[in-house]
Amino acid sequence: MNRPRWILLALGLSFFIVGVADAFMPPLRGKGYSVLDVAHAVLISALCYTWCRAEGLERGVIPPGRSALLAGVFPLLGIPVYFFRTRPWRRALVSTLWAVGFLAMGLVLAAVGTLLSELVRS
Repeated sequence: MNRPRWILLALGLSFFIVGVADAFMPPLRGKGYSVLDVAHAVLISALCYTWCRAEGLERGVIPPGRSALLAGVFPLLGIPVYFFRTRPWRRALVSTLWAVGFLAMGLVLAAVGTLLSELVRS
């Protein structure tokens, strides 16, 4: 398995692990999220940046401008921008749809992890 796939695997696994751990952590006072959720957002950003750099190096493409950095700072906008700057528009559109699917899968994994933790706790 190549490096970009390992990074995606780590990203997907992080959603499940945070989902499991979230069942045991209280939310911040007056907020709907915990400290772990904030740390996970930072981890997601770092992994998105790392994935863009690794994927570009593997394909032999140097991302124009600061595309990888934008993907790390604001992944929801940065990942599609990275795709559209490094691929033909049709392939970029398909890649963006795959990324949306990956995000949905991550959210499902987090929910499953939380549900499994709640079932074990009760």
